[in-house]
Amino acid sequence: MAHDTAPHSTTRSIGVIVANTGSPASPAPDDIEAYLGAYLMDPRIRQLPFFLWHLLVFKLILPKRKFTSSRRYQFVWTEKGSPLVTNQELLCRKVQALFEGDRAGELPSVSVMSAMSYGEPSIASRLWQLHEQGCDQLILLPLYPQSAYCITQSVVDSFSRALRELGWNVPYQVIDHYFDNPLYIREVARHITEAGFTNASDEHLVLSFHAIPLKDERAGDSYRSQTRATADLVARELGIDPASIYVCYQSVFGPHEKSWASPLAKDVLAGWRDESSRVYFCCPGFAVDCLETIYDIAHEIVPALEGEGSKPVVERTGGSVERGMNSSGRLIWVGCLNATDEHAAIVKSAIDGALGRLAHS
Repeated sequence: MAHDTAPHSTTRSIGVIVANTGSPASPAPDDIEAYLGAYLMDPRIRQLPFFLWHLLVFKLILPKRKFTSSRRYQFVWTEKGSPLVTNQELLCRKVQALFEGDRAGELPSVSVMSAMSYGEPSIASRLWQLHEQGCDQLILLPLYPQSAYCITQSVVDSFSRALRELGWNVPYQVIDHYFDNPLYIREVARHITEAGFTNASDEHLVLSFHAIPLKDERAGDSYRSQTRATADLVARELGIDPASIYVCYQSVFGPHEKSWASPLAKDVLAGWRDESSRVYFCCPGFAVDCLETIYDIAHEIVPALEGEGSKPVVERTGGSVERGMNSSGRLIWVGCLNATDEHAAIVKSAIDGALGRLAHS
């Protein structure tokens, strides 16, 4: 999507914002309340008319949720802070290094910055930095391989609003999705095989994505078709039948599960509880490990397969969760791509495509 609202400059200085949903500043209940208040009042997240939803959020949901969520965030927090924020920041530094290594001749100057829709570093603060640097073109990459109204478009909303508030008229490109990027597909498949998956008869492969509200799908959101396309491409890379991959969803918000995309991963895994099969559980829709992978897999996905009381072994490398396995060895957790060199190359590849479109716009 291209937006040309200012004359082209003869010197190209391009700012790139790699954006995600965000994280509270700390696991403290007050910080959780501030973060969730902003998140839940987003028009794309809000589930009722403004007044009713505001009353429900601030009078009923947050007074309890800030304490339960605090315990969840304490589980995932590292010495460096939020794993989502720190890993994405490291990823962006690696992407920046790749662009600096490419610079030669008339290639444009590219500045890559990590930002969040809610919490810090904010999209608005990053745009101000890029404005002060003199960037004359922008690229926005919502770091979600599959595009969904409630996440991708929320990032775009934050970006557009911040541009308006800054009064900055500048050409920009939005990278709407990259689920079919060959480098991305290849790396997801490699993570699965390195975790030990062989497609044996006693193995299940699950690709689990964040659930979306069905109301968005009725409004035209193509997210679920993108998740299925991702699975088909990964299957082709693995050399297996696409029908053998289970595409599931997780991390539903609220009590009304039937109003969200299904099947839910926890329900599928519960159906295998009496089997002896191993389950390879991969979350290719999450670019970086976060609450929804680190906490939810340990406390919702593993118990769904093994029953309440089962405990996973969580392996951390440099503050990120790379892979986990529950105590019986039945569930193999295939970690997110995180801040690996290969993931940096994927992100750069997506940005390169947008750079080409900017050059010809």
